[in-house]
Amino acid sequence: MRARRFLTLGTAIAIAMGATGLLACAGEPTDMDDNVRNEAPLGGEALVQRKHDLDRSYRDLLHFHATLSTLVDRRDSRSIALFDAFLAAYLGEYLDPLLRSEWQSRHAELAGVDASLRFAKAELLIQMRYPRRVQQTIDDIERRYGGREALLIEYPIGRQGTLGDGLEVLRDRKWKG
Repeated sequence: MRARRFLTLGTAIAIAMGATGLLACAGEPTDMDDNVRNEAPLGGEALVQRKHDLDRSYRDLLHFHATLSTLVDRRDSRSIALFDAFLAAYLGEYLDPLLRSEWQSRHAELAGVDASLRFAKAELLIQMRYPRRVQQTIDDIERRYGGREALLIEYPIGRQGTLGDGLEVLRDRKWKG
């Protein structure tokens, strides 16, 4: 029993330390923040940087998904609550501003990773049991990508498929958590 408490406390401390580091990095203003506000399409180095930011965020969400899955499997409710609070802050402070721009959903080089990132966000929201926010994400994907259902994305997590197939899976999973 004592070892189990120590493991849970250790997990919670590790999550909190990681969350602090990520939020510290995510909170610093960058040139990208100005571009998001201005909704200006990027080119050259700025485009490469935006692709890097989207790719990095996608990898972060994959790691968050794996961590949350592990916590749920272990039924570690205290750590889940701590991690849930971190995820909500990460989504609101870093990811949502990154995804706000409309142009990157239309840009040929960014559309696939942008859509995959939106699906990964929806998957996290499913795990966090926020069906209303999942539906908002589905609506946003449908609005941004209407008519491009053949776009290749990485969803379900760990597999590639088309955006249309991904939407069907996402709609089915929304209420199953």
